[in-house]
Amino acid sequence: MVRKGKYTPSRGGPTYLPRDNVRLKIVMFLYSVSRSNQNKMTNDAQSGLRGQKWITLSNILDELCEWKWIEKKQSEDAANVTIYQLLETGQKIAAAIKELENNSKDFWKLDSFHGVKLQ
Repeated sequence: MVRKGKYTPSRGGPTYLPRDNVRLKIVMFLYSVSRSNQNKMTNDAQSGLRGQKWITLSNILDELCEWKWIEKKQSEDAANVTIYQLLETGQKIAAAIKELENNSKDFWKLDSFHGVKLQ
């Protein structure tokens, strides 16, 4: 599927976003809340991940774990719940994104930064 033209969300919320955009949203969401599970990411309005397909988001989370941006571990509070949190590399990336916001407003015109919330 090739997207043509400027991205506009549908009434039911966006179902397609570029993978890099989703990665940035995950990093910034985890930066703001420190740790979260996948269900909370897809249901929290602040995450910007509403409407994401579960398996696609799961694959991106696994990819970020492989890159050592985030860490996946079992929850201490509930059985069979996987928690994600930023590792040092992910925290550096989030700090760099915050710095970009402060110093270069033109980056926010790129589709990769569409909807990325800085907390």
